[in-house]
Amino acid sequence: MSSAVVTARRNQNLYRQPATVVLGPTSATFVVVAIVGVLALLYLHQITKTGALGYKVTDLARTRDAVAAQKQDLSVEAARLQSIAATKSSPVAAGMVPQAQVSYAK
Repeated sequence: MSSAVVTARRNQNLYRQPATVVLGPTSATFVVVAIVGVLALLYLHQITKTGALGYKVTDLARTRDAVAAQKQDLSVEAARLQSIAATKSSPVAAGMVPQAQVSYAK
């Protein structure tokens, strides 16, 4: 038995042409319509998202205003309660006596 060595040679006569894409008028129209459609969908998505966030911002602003009004009311109430407590504990109030009988002018 003899051993034969097989050498594989590439076909050196092959030449690849660079790939080129050729669009006909129908294909080009379809591609343009598809691109415009995708851009329109992206635009609508952004507008819808902006509108939804606008509602959230309005709701949060309304909540913030309500909390600020409640804080103002509580500040007034705290000041009123502190003034009553300060008045009752003052030395002038300690020297006062309650009136047993009240007479009204007619």
